[in-house]
Amino acid sequence: MKTLIISSSLSPDSRSFILCSEVNSELLERGVESKIIDARKIKLTAYHYKESLKMKDLSKEISKADNLIIGMGVHCYSINDSLKIILDNCFNDVTGKFFGILCAAGSEKSYLSTMHLTQICMNEWRMIQLPRIIYGTSKDFKNNKIISKDLNERIIQFSEEFITIGKKLMN
Repeated sequence: MKTLIISSSLSPDSRSFILCSEVNSELLERGVESKIIDARKIKLTAYHYKESLKMKDLSKEISKADNLIIGMGVHCYSINDSLKIILDNCFNDVTGKFFGILCAAGSEKSYLSTMHLTQICMNEWRMIQLPRIIYGTSKDFKNNKIISKDLNERIIQFSEEFITIGKKLMN
């Protein structure tokens, strides 16, 4: 099972990247072939402009992956602009793939913000989502580390279920 984790935040102190890193570690410990893509290291260009080489490479990696995990921050109760650029430019070959969502937000009041991403993936590409979403808030982090025992337990549970369901869908 080849899993690609896409961290879409451009923030230097991205909490969603921390979530992506933790899930990646959990998957690797369980023998899953997993890799993180960090949007901070890609020159993102809008859909109508010439696509960068890094974005072309990302499109190929997304195409080759069996499933995806998308890390996002919340911006105006929706997905961020960098994730929208990645979806528009690089998700050409994702129809029917299994995916999960990792989300970092400032407060607990934005928990429905991930539904926009769910709608895009399920309606546009008929992707299949893991029903469990990781949602962390600023109180779960300190000094760029997860300090919440509950969040760590949810990361473990998410990872286990992502593997179990992902393998069943591949059979």
